[in-house]
Amino acid sequence: MKKIPKILVLIEASREFSRGILSGLALYSKIRGPWMFVTRPPFYVKDTTDSPVISWIDTLAIDGIILQARFISDRIRQSGVPLIALDANTKLKGIPRILSHDQRIGRMAAEHLLECGFSHFAFCGFDHLTWSQERCDSFRRTVEQAGYPCYIYQQSEKDALHSWTREYFSIIDWLAALPKPLGLMACNDDRAQQILEACKIAGYSVPEEIAVVGADNDQLECVLTAPPLSSVSLNLQKAGYQTAETMDNLLQGKKTTDIIVDPIQVIRRQSTDIVAVGDADVSTALRFIREHADECIQVNDVIQILCVSRRTLYAKFRKSLGRSVHDEIVRVRLARIKSLLTGTQLSISHIAKIMNFTGQDKLFRFFIRETGKTPTEFRKDSMGYKI
Repeated sequence: MKKIPKILVLIEASREFSRGILSGLALYSKIRGPWMFVTRPPFYVKDTTDSPVISWIDTLAIDGIILQARFISDRIRQSGVPLIALDANTKLKGIPRILSHDQRIGRMAAEHLLECGFSHFAFCGFDHLTWSQERCDSFRRTVEQAGYPCYIYQQSEKDALHSWTREYFSIIDWLAALPKPLGLMACNDDRAQQILEACKIAGYSVPEEIAVVGADNDQLECVLTAPPLSSVSLNLQKAGYQTAETMDNLLQGKKTTDIIVDPIQVIRRQSTDIVAVGDADVSTALRFIREHADECIQVNDVIQILCVSRRTLYAKFRKSLGRSVHDEIVRVRLARIKSLLTGTQLSISHIAKIMNFTGQDKLFRFFIRETGKTPTEFRKDSMGYKI
């Protein structure tokens, strides 16, 4: 009878990041398993042992552990059980880590705000966390390469070490000194929520004065904010699946590498639902294109809502955005299709109907022309499972 691996999972399950990883573990178990996952007892059950993790390893004959780095102790290392770490701020000798692709996350957020038309940018993160610093560096580099300055929030020592509530006032003072309108990236959704609350306290309008984008796309947190928060979504289920693959290799004594969580796209919500360009005609046109992204609109449809000629509108688009009206229509429609492919389980034919293509074949031709892949190939690549 095939041995069922017993995997102890000690990660915080209340957040989108961790739940996405857990979803990938479950999928791997369904496809390649079965596996047995051991988790902490619920909060209403008291564990009286001094070292519960060691107790679980010994009592349940645990084969591997997936845990947050702060739980790793010398005793756990000495147990000889294969480990995979989450939330590791530094390298851990002999232990693969689950890491987000922070350079790509920062770049994607910057590109999103650049596409919104901002010319003033800022970043707010946590100075003591490596992943936040890497997102900051990438965001700033992308903005500066586009020819714009980027303002970085610097935590004071008292804020970094003491009160989350006290820091609201430091953030408000920082925001007051920045030019508006402003496109701001927060290192993650927690920080973004704090920024949005600081804007309320200070009386700044979001997104008209300050547009905010977060990262990790914790969906509950994003919709609990007011206004709802735009955020960089991550391919967490794929990373969870790869985490299980890595653990499988560890159990077989094979060499492994870190697991990288890739970003997918920015999920646009109200906190960045703005077109911050100085030209009123371009702003109106961009909003029309975005609002009608699921229709097969043409350049003439855009021109008809404005009192300008085709040549004038093209010139305005080139000056403001560096691309044509047609290019913008294609870009927005393509982004919408990608979102439906990666964020839903809808069939390709259903997506074609939503996007008002006259047939599935028309969607295929459009998508292949713009990406070099079929919609099916793109969806499989985004999932990345080796089934």
